[in-house]
Amino acid sequence: MHQVGIALSGGGTRGIVHIGVLQALEDHGIIPSIVSGTSAGSIVGVLYAHGYAPGDILEIASEQSLLRMFALKFPNKGFARHSLLRKMLSRHVPENSFEELKKPLFVAIANLNTGKTEIVSKGPLADVIIASSSIPVLYEPIQIGDYWYADGGLLMNLPVSPLRPHAKYVIGVNLIPRMKVDSEEVNSIIGVAARSFTLAAINTIEPELKYCDKLIEPVQIAHFSKFNFKNIKEMYEVGYEETTGLIPGILEDLKRLK
Repeated sequence: MHQVGIALSGGGTRGIVHIGVLQALEDHGIIPSIVSGTSAGSIVGVLYAHGYAPGDILEIASEQSLLRMFALKFPNKGFARHSLLRKMLSRHVPENSFEELKKPLFVAIANLNTGKTEIVSKGPLADVIIASSSIPVLYEPIQIGDYWYADGGLLMNLPVSPLRPHAKYVIGVNLIPRMKVDSEEVNSIIGVAARSFTLAAINTIEPELKYCDKLIEPVQIAHFSKFNFKNIKEMYEVGYEETTGLIPGILEDLKRLK
């Protein structure tokens, strides 16, 4: 049984926040030894499970070419392909399977054929990470075996429950804050579309919250678009500062577990 597990939600380029969270935890001696993730959370998660320190992950994730994969540009000649992500994984995560990672990793993917979430923690690695990050409409779905898969955030944007049987204490990091928005944010076509996607994600998040021992949900991140690749430092700091404020409570909880 692992002492601390961490579940990392999807959220586009807001995934930078996850790195700040991990850095703050490690700075206070809290080292998650089992990880789950969806979409951007699966990307940060696989780098962390490989063994990279948060600072190394920030350097990798800050590469403009990688962040551009989250740019909101609708393809006009069919689905876009995850060539940037596949190249990054090949370069930085040479493992061919989940079993080769230094830390156990659980990744949520959406089976488009069955309409159900699948949690993968064994077998071939790269295609599962790519499938979990395949934002519908923007990216082509990924075929694994007989089925087609897309972004895990469609059905489980915060995969906490897969960790519950394996960790004494589970931290969830949600990058889609559950909060009201002003009327002016939903009085345009783009605003309505963005809010609709957010509400759909929230509906997949709320059933998972009961499995968290501690939820990290920085409301400040709502000011950053999920397709923003200009405010890397600011998003990292949001994660770091939010988590730092919760450290005393987490340490107290962990003390009671001993």
